[in-house]
Amino acid sequence: MKKILFSAIACLLLSSTANAQECGTKTSQVPAVAEIAQFRLAENITDEQFLIAAKDTMTYLCSIDGFIRRNLSKDETGLWTDYVEWTDAKIAQSAAENAMKREDMMTFMTTIDPDSISMKYSDILPLSK
Repeated sequence: MKKILFSAIACLLLSSTANAQECGTKTSQVPAVAEIAQFRLAENITDEQFLIAAKDTMTYLCSIDGFIRRNLSKDETGLWTDYVEWTDAKIAQSAAENAMKREDMMTFMTTIDPDSISMKYSDILPLSK
């Protein structure tokens, strides 16, 4: 029974991550910067545990003016990509620095193998007309 319950929860979480995670309010802010973090999960952390922890970070992200949306993906090798859109690079970098100091972000941080993290910021360019 436990296995069925965990499988059902995992399916719900994985299906909800197929769509961008947003704050529930429509924003007219235009994304200018993508924060792209790639990493592997820490030893003995399941996808389900990670996704629950990731969902819990949305309260913090939604509290920051300049956050637009977030997508998570995982490739066949287990490499995760956290793709977050922001209005400004300075806001994005400040949010990342402050997250490291916040107790409510620690569960998420501990689900990630710190030695595997690669992070960069890229400008989002409009498509030509």
